[in-house]
Amino acid sequence: MDEVAEQQAEQNNQPPYWTSVGIAGLIFGVIVFALSLVTSYAVINSEPTGSLFSPVQLLGVFVCLVGAFGGMLAIWHYANEYEISIKLGKGALIGLFTGICIALVTVVFNQIWLLIDPDMTQKLIDSTIANFEASELPDAQKQQMIDSTVQSMRSQNSIGTQLLYNLPMYGILNVLTGMIGAKLFGKQEG
Repeated sequence: MDEVAEQQAEQNNQPPYWTSVGIAGLIFGVIVFALSLVTSYAVINSEPTGSLFSPVQLLGVFVCLVGAFGGMLAIWHYANEYEISIKLGKGALIGLFTGICIALVTVVFNQIWLLIDPDMTQKLIDSTIANFEASELPDAQKQQMIDSTVQSMRSQNSIGTQLLYNLPMYGILNVLTGMIGAKLFGKQEG
């Protein structure tokens, strides 16, 4: 019983991790936003190939992977700042909050960018339609793909849709990297 009380007292005396979450969330939110912007304009400026998968589209996967390392940065910062041990559960929690912060930062910057370039979504839609039209798919299938893609891309401008997509994605990815960071950077007890 004394051991449990001792662990609870130790947890209550640990410093807050919000600064680390905020720093990592802001840094990776800006990086993810910037890489997403580069990817969007690369799609807009690319020639239609008719291919359903292109190297430019793979950049989107790269952006997601980059955004996943915010949790690890938050753990690294927290562990270095306070030189404390970090358990996996706490690493997961810090990673989750960092992922939420990344999602919120990217949504805010996306909304600001829509004020700067309000035609970006339409340019993306036009580029995507041109790429589908250059494909060798049957016309009915092309039209179905175009319609569903246009509807999906238009709905992505809403804050709700962006949060619905970004919160779980960056939350889950950063839970994993937060746990990895806890193992790599957390001072070992003992």
